[in-house]
Amino acid sequence: MNNLAVVDKSVSGGHRNLRVHYLHDCVADDQALVAEGMAASKPWLHPKFFYDTAGSELFDAITETEEYYPTRTEAEIFDRHLDDMLAHVANRQVLVEPGSGNCGKAEQFLRDPKLSHYAPIEISADFLVGCCNRLARAHPDLTVDAICGDFTRCQTLPAAVPESGRLLFFPGSTIGNFDPESAQDLLANFRSLAGSEGYLLIGTDLPKDRGVLEAAYNDSQGFTRRFNLNILDHLNDRLDCHFHAADFDHDAFYNEDLGRIEMHLVCVRDTRVRVGEKHFNLSKGESIHTENSYKYAPDSFVAMASTVGFEPVTYWTDSRQWFAVHLLRAC
Repeated sequence: MNNLAVVDKSVSGGHRNLRVHYLHDCVADDQALVAEGMAASKPWLHPKFFYDTAGSELFDAITETEEYYPTRTEAEIFDRHLDDMLAHVANRQVLVEPGSGNCGKAEQFLRDPKLSHYAPIEISADFLVGCCNRLARAHPDLTVDAICGDFTRCQTLPAAVPESGRLLFFPGSTIGNFDPESAQDLLANFRSLAGSEGYLLIGTDLPKDRGVLEAAYNDSQGFTRRFNLNILDHLNDRLDCHFHAADFDHDAFYNEDLGRIEMHLVCVRDTRVRVGEKHFNLSKGESIHTENSYKYAPDSFVAMASTVGFEPVTYWTDSRQWFAVHLLRAC
């Protein structure tokens, strides 16, 4: 797990019920992380670098495609079971959402009068502030503490966020983007953020047919391809990198042995990459591994969460058994 990132400043967000907090922006650490990945025998990039403003908007577009089932399937679960979910968390006061994106999934929860605070954490600061201004205007009785930064580095919350009654909300299947060891570390951090009587509501993608899985990451409109390639533009803009995006193409496939979708950027010609003062040569046909999406059977996921201080309450699935939403309690 990364070192503790302390909130270094807080500013007014434009509405009386919105506060904006900024985590330290560890540019040097991030550049070193890119260089580490590029120096590996099988080059890789951390998927957090997908999410600048353009990447966040492209991901929103992906979730609307016909092939991308997780968002719609999870929405079906929430539509059918939201009241039951909330009934299991009687002491709820604060909804904390790491990797909140556009905050759209949280809105159905924020209509609950018991939730008086919302604390989204998102690496794309401008994108988050724009979304939270809209939320604060729409929910004048809700206190919004927007936390701009990398949620994997956020091991404590601003003092303004109440410590009791926390419900961490981690929808989608983002936990699947982490290898099992890192996923376990992340869950341990969530356990700390939840506090002694907190809960975690988390989405996981279930194993299913290869064709369904691969189609979801190769949509016919090309949004996933653009999303994958945008990581290079983001790194060029933010971290003094020099990738030639035209030298790469998108590839995504299901690795059955490891139970995960893999996304890669494959070199279509020999290319030279600069990261700060370091240079890396890639040959045609080599790839940069940009993302995994692990698929967890319910029992295996619960077993992993149990090792870091969560106990299962219950979980819900859709009619096709394609997706699960787990409710875990800190113990």
